[in-house]
Amino acid sequence: MPGFRSIPENGQTPRRCAGALRLLGLGIAALPLAAWAAEPAPRAQAGGAIKPDVLYHNYCSVCHGDRGDGNSRAKSSLVPPPKDLTKATHLNRETIVAVVSDGKPGTAMVGWKTQLNQKEIEGLADYLLANFVGKTVAATPPVAGISGTTAHGGRQSDAAPAPSAAPAVKADMSLPIPGGFKGDPAWGRKFYLENCATCHGAKGDGKGPRAYFINPKPRNFVDPKWRSTYNRPALYAAISMGRVGTEMPAWKYVLTEQEMANVTEFVFRQYIQPEKAAKAQKSGG
Repeated sequence: MPGFRSIPENGQTPRRCAGALRLLGLGIAALPLAAWAAEPAPRAQAGGAIKPDVLYHNYCSVCHGDRGDGNSRAKSSLVPPPKDLTKATHLNRETIVAVVSDGKPGTAMVGWKTQLNQKEIEGLADYLLANFVGKTVAATPPVAGISGTTAHGGRQSDAAPAPSAAPAVKADMSLPIPGGFKGDPAWGRKFYLENCATCHGAKGDGKGPRAYFINPKPRNFVDPKWRSTYNRPALYAAISMGRVGTEMPAWKYVLTEQEMANVTEFVFRQYIQPEKAAKAQKSGG
């Protein structure tokens, strides 16, 4: 499953990407924590029976495609692109189980062991071997009952809703990035377009190529309610800690503090306060 850099998955363990937006010690009003601590929704099973075709559709096809050949909507947005399983003749069951469980460093392939149990992972591995690995796969009909618009087990009805409103108190936009870091927006721009725009969109509007498949939807940074909320500390915390119950990973397991500061500064200038950034650039500030 695909790849830019190793992205910890949103789960409950420290090694994976999840994490509530905890603005600890940053001196700003924190978002309500209850809204960020959703429990995982039920998995795609019926009567307790594991359905590997549904698991593949919900967890894997968004990147690897319905035929397992990597020809998906996310293909052109991920570096390196998703693996073409039909040509991966070197894969065996043990390797697939390990990669599905723990992910693959250097790619966008996350580990799913916080979302799927061992039997589900093994069932998925057997399904990949039987249907995709080293095989030419004809067009397949959609999996019954799955819309294709929701990530992680078809949780359209079960997923906890994203917070629908910004906090009443507007954030202090003059606060700096935590730790005294000065972000490099040029570096942040390059990284954002290569890794973040696939979900959040090149315009920061939450309409990246993967957004169609994700529920809840990626954050729309240009929405006025979020523009009044996401100052530099809030952005840095969200990038660092990720967000439970969503596709947002915790980048602190991949990036350095300076690199996260670079992305923070780019998003803040480009989407949160683009007018002020433009004026500052004209004045040489």
